[in-house]
Amino acid sequence: MNALTIQLSEDVGKKVDLIAMEKGISSEDLLSNMATEMVRQYDAYEKFREMQERGKDKVDFALAMLRRE
Repeated sequence: MNALTIQLSEDVGKKVDLIAMEKGISSEDLLSNMATEMVRQYDAYEKFREMQERGKDKVDFALAMLRRE
């Protein structure tokens, strides 16, 4: 596991602590969970973009299939 030091404003740091406390987890776990979710969303976006790129020249074919031509 990697360690990362980040600088937060005092206001943001307090809010992170409050949110973590409400969720019953540490601030470190909250930030780790947030980073993990961001990576998952980025990976899903990248996969979508790759699929979009592969299919961009096949729009007419796909529409024809939907129309059952």
